[in-house]
Amino acid sequence: MRSTTTTVFSLLLLLGCSKKESLFLPSLFAENMVLQRSSIVQFWGVAGQNNEVSISTPWGTHKGQADDSGKWQIGFSTPNESPSFSIDICDLSDCISINNIVLGEVWLASGQSNMEMPLKGWPPSDPILNSANEIEQAGNFDLRFFSVDRQSSLLPAKNVRGKWMLSNPINAADFSATAFFFAKELYKELNVPIGIIDSSWGGTPVESWTSVNALRETQFYENTTDNFSESDARLAEFEKWIAPLTSFPMPGANSTHSEWMELPFNDMEYANEIYDDKNWFDIEFPGNFNDVFGEVVVNDFDGVIWVRKSFYLESLDVAYFLDLGLIDDMDFTYINGVFVGSSFQAESFKEKRYKIPEGLLKQGKNVISIRLIDTMGPGRVRSPITLKSINNSTINLEGTWKVIPSAELYENNFYRLDENYVKTSPRPDFIKNTSWTPSVLYNAMIHPLIPYKVKGVIWYQGEANVGLEDEYEAVFQAMIKDWRKQWGYKFPFYFVQIAPYNYENGESAALRNAQYKSTATSNTGIVSTLDLGNAKNIHPANKTDVGKRLANLALGYDYDVFGRLRASKPVGITRNGSKLIVNFDCQDGGYVSLKPNTNEIEISSDNITYYPAKVFADGCSIILSSYKVPRPKYVRHAWSDVSTGSIINKHNEAICTFFLTVE
Repeated sequence: MRSTTTTVFSLLLLLGCSKKESLFLPSLFAENMVLQRSSIVQFWGVAGQNNEVSISTPWGTHKGQADDSGKWQIGFSTPNESPSFSIDICDLSDCISINNIVLGEVWLASGQSNMEMPLKGWPPSDPILNSANEIEQAGNFDLRFFSVDRQSSLLPAKNVRGKWMLSNPINAADFSATAFFFAKELYKELNVPIGIIDSSWGGTPVESWTSVNALRETQFYENTTDNFSESDARLAEFEKWIAPLTSFPMPGANSTHSEWMELPFNDMEYANEIYDDKNWFDIEFPGNFNDVFGEVVVNDFDGVIWVRKSFYLESLDVAYFLDLGLIDDMDFTYINGVFVGSSFQAESFKEKRYKIPEGLLKQGKNVISIRLIDTMGPGRVRSPITLKSINNSTINLEGTWKVIPSAELYENNFYRLDENYVKTSPRPDFIKNTSWTPSVLYNAMIHPLIPYKVKGVIWYQGEANVGLEDEYEAVFQAMIKDWRKQWGYKFPFYFVQIAPYNYENGESAALRNAQYKSTATSNTGIVSTLDLGNAKNIHPANKTDVGKRLANLALGYDYDVFGRLRASKPVGITRNGSKLIVNFDCQDGGYVSLKPNTNEIEISSDNITYYPAKVFADGCSIILSSYKVPRPKYVRHAWSDVSTGSIINKHNEAICTFFLTVE
């Protein structure tokens, strides 16, 4: 997933202008724009104080009045069709003309890198299938894209940067590939102009796209969002706190493991077996390590911490191993002051085993010390944390550890901390403005689009939340409901279940299931990509079928085109004796079947031990059983990072990953 340095949101983008009495329109209202046909659309902007504002269209003039601050908003109906036309917006002293406007279907496209990924791809490592030909033919379709520039903001903004672009071989190369194929399929069926507002940013989590109020309802981010107020004062306080500290730059994106290991944090004394950590703070592992300053609550820490724990051996075995779970972002691990192993980049996000050098452990007290580095988002350590001998004796190291921060990461620089400074100078609870900060992308890239009339939303995101499926399920559904609330109507929301990819931690299936469970939110639809992924590339090249599958949902549900709706998910489960019966969302004469030579459907009676199921497909249902599970209660499909699925619909498209329970 791609990322970029966050730019501070410019005050010049706030809804206002250098001369208070000047007529001003947000960037959405510009040449080549698409207005949703057969609907009530909204225009808004700034004019002279209390001035009358008029909007002249080919089908009539629509009037409103600016308030005491100059803000105005005017809604009016649009016809079903019209040749391209111009609109004049005027107040008492000024007029703005917008040319080459069309009526059509307008959709908002959002998410992370698999939505942002352009039609030209990111060569050579991340190509798009048939890219050159699609770009060459792009002028054959009346598509218009408004691509929102990347911005983040701690407070809701009033405008975005971007402009409407016509689809042609020059412009289309930079259009979102997923949204392009979605729009192209709509155009081919409906034969009307299609407008796409693309607001996406690679490598970003769902919470960044969710408003503060919606996050508060989930109860996952209460403390974080409470600190968005008085952000300028908090920033000044934080920068005053780091001012006395020495610093050095964070290594670049192409840095090596050894470069990270040799960074001059000046903290190696913390690895020493005899270092006295009695005055350090306590922390519970497994868990997150954002709040590492003791009684001072800190919700947004990125940087370096050391954690230590003592353990005791009554006798010594021949050989030992240390097993660690997922670590975000990296670890450098020592036992009794000796380096035993570390994980870096992709290796950090999977379970790992470090062999303990012979003779290092001793009878009695031993000490494990770990330097943990987190560069963005929530730092975390997952299970297991255990010491095992070659004869399978196990010491559980989970529980309470000692912790001290040794460096704060701020604006790509590490600021060195020592134990005394941490103890005597309380760290202000300041929220950093990065693309991972909760709500900042909603504030900067979604809020300014409201209430521009859209038919619906397509969404491709989730990779950044792998390992946090419970939070994702709550936040994603809250986000959908909140976007609809802010727009004021219940538009359709169609999303892509993330594709198979070898995360090497076994946790992406649970995230895919959280996405499936989000179809419980009304007027939503899910697209499976189990059969479109690439286990070695998180950015699959086949965006053509992703876009088409999203378009099929829209065409079937919103435009009543027969034959477009295809089974993608289960809709119910029952038990009949020793068998489970799972029903699917078949429509338009659809059915499900089994993909030959695969069996990724498992059942269980206790949700601990799973067995491959004997499967029989019957119309729009499957019947599951196993002689090893006389009374099954749980079923799961495609439950691994790289699953390609075993259930397909009438059109040979994979049914999504799911987990179901029957009472």
